[in-house]
Amino acid sequence: MMRFLILALLISTGNCDLSDFSSSNYSSAMSQAVVDYILNFYCNTSSTLNIYHISQSEYMNNNLDVMNEILYHVKTKIVTQIDSLMDLKISIKKEVSNLIFVDSLESFKIITEQLEYDNFEYQGYYLILLTKYSNDIYMWMLKMFEALWSKKIINVNILFMLPENTNDAYMFTYYPYSRYYCEDVVPIQLNQFKDNQWMKKVDYFPKKLRNFFGCHLHVATFNNPPFMIVKQDQNGVVTVDGVDGILLRVLAQRLNFNVNLHMQNELFGSIFKNGTTTGAIKMIIDSEVNFTLGFFASMPMRDAIMQPSFVYFTTNLLWIVPPGKPRSALEKLTNPLKYMVWVLTSILIVIGFIVIALIKMQPLVVQKFVFGNKTQSSGMNYINVILGNSLHQVATRNFSRFMFIVATICFFIIRTCYSSGLVKFMQMDTREQHITRTSQLLEQNFTFYMKKTGTGRDYVLNMPDVLQRVKLLSNPEFDSKLKDVMIDPSYRGAFLTTTGHLAYRNRNLYPKKFHEYAPKPLYSLNIVIYMNLGSCLTVYFNEMLMEFISNGLINKWASEFIDEKYLKKLVEDELKSLTLQQLEGAFQLLIGGLVMGSFVFCLEVLIGLDVIQKIKMRKGINSKLFKKSKKLKIFKVK
Repeated sequence: MMRFLILALLISTGNCDLSDFSSSNYSSAMSQAVVDYILNFYCNTSSTLNIYHISQSEYMNNNLDVMNEILYHVKTKIVTQIDSLMDLKISIKKEVSNLIFVDSLESFKIITEQLEYDNFEYQGYYLILLTKYSNDIYMWMLKMFEALWSKKIINVNILFMLPENTNDAYMFTYYPYSRYYCEDVVPIQLNQFKDNQWMKKVDYFPKKLRNFFGCHLHVATFNNPPFMIVKQDQNGVVTVDGVDGILLRVLAQRLNFNVNLHMQNELFGSIFKNGTTTGAIKMIIDSEVNFTLGFFASMPMRDAIMQPSFVYFTTNLLWIVPPGKPRSALEKLTNPLKYMVWVLTSILIVIGFIVIALIKMQPLVVQKFVFGNKTQSSGMNYINVILGNSLHQVATRNFSRFMFIVATICFFIIRTCYSSGLVKFMQMDTREQHITRTSQLLEQNFTFYMKKTGTGRDYVLNMPDVLQRVKLLSNPEFDSKLKDVMIDPSYRGAFLTTTGHLAYRNRNLYPKKFHEYAPKPLYSLNIVIYMNLGSCLTVYFNEMLMEFISNGLINKWASEFIDEKYLKKLVEDELKSLTLQQLEGAFQLLIGGLVMGSFVFCLEVLIGLDVIQKIKMRKGINSKLFKKSKKLKIFKVK
């Protein structure tokens, strides 16, 4: 009686199911194979399994029976989500693990209409169960694989069993590339489930694109030094070089594919609001090529319609600006010392003269104590100390000598620092500071030049002040105006470029010319390879890119074409003789001194003549008075 009550109590609880007290056997090898497949692969790949069922009405029960049996064995192992492909809604999260029940070729045709990238992760894992056998099973699989390959879904297996033998289940897949064909689908048996186990241990989803077996991949590109440099020899053989050119060659070597280049005159291409595209982007959207590279920067509008790879290179977007105004010959003489040093030195000199003037107002004892007993012309002596000249009379008192030594050391250091940099600065083409910020360009009403074939305008869409001043130029016009901005300080135009392109240009122009730029960058550009949405190449390209980046190969290739030292104006180390033009400031200073000295001399002469004349006049008056007084004395004596 007690046992009966306990059993009744267990049955009456809501958390208990009678099915938990029974064990279920598999009705077929297919069900058992799928359960093993889920437990040993899907459970290790994802936390959720998406199950889709699609069938003709007369076969629906057959699909549901197999599905229920599978769910019974995996319900505690993985979270399952069941949907009907007949009424599928767009999912925000696209799951990786997918199980699809199909019972006819007509049912599968509906799948091709629903397998959109918005709903499915094309590079996820797919297991398709054929629950209804057909004598044309091989043709069925061939057409199904063709439809899947059109979507570039390659991680897919088909599982079915023969009606006369429910103890065996067969798994087929396809390889789009092999040593016998390229971009073709041939159903190949991957494994067989027999006697409650798989016949051999295999990778359910092998890396099918690790080797393209020399097949051709189509690549859209264009000449864009230093990233993509396209060359053609006398025999018409086209080769690629540059950062992206080397990357393309190494990818082709590592993955064993040949390259068919599709050169684009419109370069990157544009994306318009009505959805139309041009250039290399259009070739990707229309599936005319497999991928494109050549300094493609990742952008939201591009990422929405194409599949980007991992970022493998980063560069900055900046403005090429006119150089600063050249400094005059006299201004060059002040370059070795900063403005504040000149100010402090001038204050020190002025203070010295003020102290000398104040001491000269003191009694003679104080003057002799400070200047020395026999020292004359203290002001001139101070000037000689400043200029490094010798003194005719050295002070004899200790305090005077101490002050002389202190002043000499101080001005000796200043003169040495000045003279050591003077020759260097006289040889340099020193200019005023050029524009460094975009705000300064806007304040001075600059025009912003960009290439028509580039995508620079897309980078300033959120900068309306800049956008309304943008002017698009063809490639020859852009290069022609760049020559003007390089030499004309009054030019009111800025040119959009990147750090990599600018360093490459300056290296080619070195040492005669140099492009100045605003060092404050607009953006950092992330360079990627673009493929079709859901492309099967993404995973394999990303693996290669991560390997190249971690080994430092990308930076090594970039260093062959882009040297950032050319972003700064280089000064040649070799010694050069000074020219008359470089000494122009010294001659101007000399002529100015001579003119001033001549003026002072003339002034002294004129003043001296006037003084002499006055002295003579005084002497003449005095002599007359003396004669008169002498006569008067004689007269009185008489």
